[in-house]
Amino acid sequence: MASLSKLPRTIPTLLAAAALFAVSANAQDTAPKSDGGLLVGLKGFEHFHEPVGQPIYFESPFNDSGLRALYLRHEFGDNSALQGGKVTIYALQARLALTERLAFIATKDGYSEFDSGLIKDEGWNDIAAGFKYVLVADQANNFVVTPGIRYMAENGTRGILQGGVDEFSPFVSLAKGWDNFHFVGNTTLRVPTDRNDGNTVGHWDLHFDYSINPKSDVVFAPVAEFHGVHYLTNGDVNLPVGGLDYTNLGSRPDTHFVAWMGVGMRVEIVKQFEFGAVYEFALTDRNDDIMDRRITVDFIARF
Repeated sequence: MASLSKLPRTIPTLLAAAALFAVSANAQDTAPKSDGGLLVGLKGFEHFHEPVGQPIYFESPFNDSGLRALYLRHEFGDNSALQGGKVTIYALQARLALTERLAFIATKDGYSEFDSGLIKDEGWNDIAAGFKYVLVADQANNFVVTPGIRYMAENGTRGILQGGVDEFSPFVSLAKGWDNFHFVGNTTLRVPTDRNDGNTVGHWDLHFDYSINPKSDVVFAPVAEFHGVHYLTNGDVNLPVGGLDYTNLGSRPDTHFVAWMGVGMRVEIVKQFEFGAVYEFALTDRNDDIMDRRITVDFIARF
């Protein structure tokens, strides 16, 4: 078992660096002049693509309005604590630009069908929503920094490992572009309202894409993503695995760091509709936690 004192320092380092850069760069903000506002949001960054994987906590730094339909098929390792099987998730996210910089985000809801060696049930997921604010929008340098916070309520079905604890999750997202190559990153800290019922969890997420035909009405971009989860505290539930991005179990994971990768694509149509798909697979031992492999598919319709 990895001790907490030896956990990688990626999360606090990235958070501090992003916050410091945002404060220093804010005075040189070069956001495009536009008719941004309610529903419209911030223009000038439409050539970027949204991340695909880890959709609940990997929030992008951009501000627009739209709906995002999600399908996830997540499989567990045969020799994991859940004894194989899968969970299938259907969800719909919503984002609403309230001003040019401020947005309301609803990032978790939907329905899950859980079928593992230990659990077979279906029901509603917890609901999570919050706000984000574009702090730095430097169009000249293709650079955006956006902090935010969301709240998750413990209202889901307990039989599918939802409804365990309320949690707050502050985050910082950033994006940088180099011509047709784009990077989006995010760090998130999940803090349960009851440390006995929930784990404190840190996330980091990295997204890379390259627009092959950026001047077309239908733009194709291959995608590569990396995701990491750090269980920073233990709860009272005597389970040897955590809940990754799916749930907050308040468990005692044997392994405190889990990582996985995704490869796939983005297809964007007239900058209003966007289809994405990634195949995700464990980089750490697939039997140490609940991540073996996952397929994530989404469709975004912007207002």
